Amino acid sequence: MRIAQTVVLALAAACAAPAATLFAAQAAYPDKPVRMVVGFPPGGGADIMARVIGEQLGEKLRVPVVIDNRSGAGSSTGTGIVAAAVPDGYTLLLATTSFTINPNLYSRVPYDAVKGFAPIAKVASSPFVVVVRPSLPVQSVKDLLALARSKPGQLNYSTGGNGSTGHLAGEILKSMTGVQIQHVPYKGLAPALADLLGGRVDITMSSLPSCIAFMKSGKLRGLAVTTAKRMPFIPDIPTVAESGVPGYDVDQWYGVLAPHGVPKVVVVKLNGALSSFLARPEDALNERFAALGATPLISTPDEFRAYIRTNLVFWDKAVREANAKVE
Repeated sequence: MRIAQTVVLALAAACAAPAATLFAAQAAYPDKPVRMVVGFPPGGGADIMARVIGEQLGEKLRVPVVIDNRSGAGSSTGTGIVAAAVPDGYTLLLATTSFTINPNLYSRVPYDAVKGFAPIAKVASSPFVVVVRPSLPVQSVKDLLALARSKPGQLNYSTGGNGSTGHLAGEILKSMTGVQIQHVPYKGLAPALADLLGGRVDITMSSLPSCIAFMKSGKLRGLAVTTAKRMPFIPDIPTVAESGVPGYDVDQWYGVLAPHGVPKVVVVKLNGALSSFLARPEDALNERFAALGATPLISTPDEFRAYIRTNLVFWDKAVREANAKVE
C-alpha cells in the first residue's frame, strides 16, 4: 500500500513540475527581449509606428522590443511568420489594415486572421486624404462628385497599387456615390503622387504623412479625410462623410497581435502595458503620432477581436466591388 501511495505521489509531482515551471515562466514574463515583426520594409509608416510602439512598450516591460522587418506579399509574409511562431509572448505582430484586406485580396495567405492570432490591442488609426491637383476646379468633395457626374469616366485617381487601401477607399467612394472615376494603379504611393503633382492625374487617395507637406505648400489641394472624425492636427480639413457622403469611414489602423495560444496572463500584461501609455499619451508621444498622421487608441483584446471580424467583412465587400485580386 505504501509503495502504491509513493508511486502515486511521485507521478503527481512529476505532472505538477511542468505546470509549475510554465506558471513561473508566465509570471516572470518577460525575462528576455521581445520581437515585434513588421510586414513592411524599414522606413515606411508601419515600420515607424512599430518603432514608436516598441520603444514605449519596451520601457513598460523593462526588456528591449526588437523590430524585425519581414516584408513581402503585401505584409502576408511577416504575418505568416508570426502565425507560425511559438505562442510564448516573445513574438508579436504590428498589424495594419492589410491584415484584414489580404485574406480577401490574395487567393491564399499563410495565416488565418481569426483563428491564428491572439489579439492584444488596436493601438492607432490614421486617415487617407482625398487630394487633387490645384488646377482641378473643385474645392470640396461635393464639387468633385458634381464634376465627376458631369464627366462620367473622364476623371481618374492614382493609388499605390491594385488592391491597396487607397485603391479600395476610392472604390468604396465610387460605390457609395455612383460616380465613374478611373483607377490608375502605380507601384507605390510616391510615383502616384508624383504624377498628381505633375498634373498627369486628377485625384489621389493618399496617406496623410505622404501629402501633408504638399497640401501646406499649396502644391496639392486636400479636400477631405477618409475617417469618421476630423484629425486634430488638421482640423480645417473636413471628413468625406460630412462632405456629402454620410457613413463613409475608411482608415489605416494599427494593432498588436500574438500567435494563437499565447497564455492569457501574457495577453493581459501586454494589453496593460500598451494601455498605460496609449490611454494617456504625453505631449511628446502625441507629437510623434501626429507626425505619422495617426491618433493613438486603446482597446481590450475582445474589442480588437470583434473589430478584426467586422473589418474582414468590410474589406471582403470592398474587394469584391473593386474586382481586385492579386495572385
